[in-house]
Amino acid sequence: MFVNMKDPTISKYFKKNKKIIFHSSLFIFHFFFLISSVSAQELNCRIQINSDKISGTSNRDIFDELSNKLTEFVNSRKWTDAVFLNEERIDCNLIFTISEMSGNYFSGDLQVQASRPVFNSSYTTTLFNFKDPNARFSYSQFDRLEFYENSFDSDLTSLVAYYINIILGLNFDSYSRYGGSKYFERAAAIVALAQSSDNAGWKAFQSERNRYALISNYQDESLKRLRDVIYEYHRLGLDEMSMNVAKGRDKIYSVLPYLRDMNRAKPYSIAITLFAEAKRDELLDMFKNSTPKEKKEVYDILKGILPTDSKLEELLVQ
Repeated sequence: MFVNMKDPTISKYFKKNKKIIFHSSLFIFHFFFLISSVSAQELNCRIQINSDKISGTSNRDIFDELSNKLTEFVNSRKWTDAVFLNEERIDCNLIFTISEMSGNYFSGDLQVQASRPVFNSSYTTTLFNFKDPNARFSYSQFDRLEFYENSFDSDLTSLVAYYINIILGLNFDSYSRYGGSKYFERAAAIVALAQSSDNAGWKAFQSERNRYALISNYQDESLKRLRDVIYEYHRLGLDEMSMNVAKGRDKIYSVLPYLRDMNRAKPYSIAITLFAEAKRDELLDMFKNSTPKEKKEVYDILKGILPTDSKLEELLVQ
């Protein structure tokens, strides 16, 4: 509808009510600004497609297109009902290394990395770092990337959605005890639907380090204490260190024996191994000036989980 501002009646109304109109407009502006701020997407995910191992293809644009489409798929989708400010978005990396390509079929590995900021500091801590050797999927140029929670339609989008939910589960667990349960359940649902896939990585009991094994660990009642460790290590340990270094470090030291106990009960469980690998350098630095007794205990716990890791010896010689 067109409003004639030259109409005397209309003009008189606007002059009389200009303050109300101004404040109403200001309210509407702030309302929409608030909505756009609080509905910011959860992830700041960088996606790379490394095709250096692929030769003899004339259409290399497909790799750039795939990278751009995956970036849009991940970063424009709302994965949770939670409110995230822009500065609270979760930093993560998905790095595909393609080793084989036949028509529209791709095979390679996927490196998945995620980090978490530590309260009141510029420091970020690694939450998850894992190389999946079975990234196999079909993709044709100009394909739309779609994902539906109740069906298995694509190895590619299911693979990405699975790891996004793993990242979200770990992130929420690190802020509240068992806060990531919903996202682990979603990852488990993706694995259940993917049992119909012929591609490796999804199958039950096929490997102790595949997607099925990983989510099974996070939902295993006998390993539930690991999720307590994740929460206490981050929220009660690292986050506390910005205010009281000794208190935060002591809390972390107190939860490490639980890793040893769980590893003895279920040796080399992938979730325990990944936690120890992610925190190794951080722990070596954190305890390098500790007492010989503390150093020895931290060393023994990590060595029991990572028996071939020679870098752990550094803790004993410092």
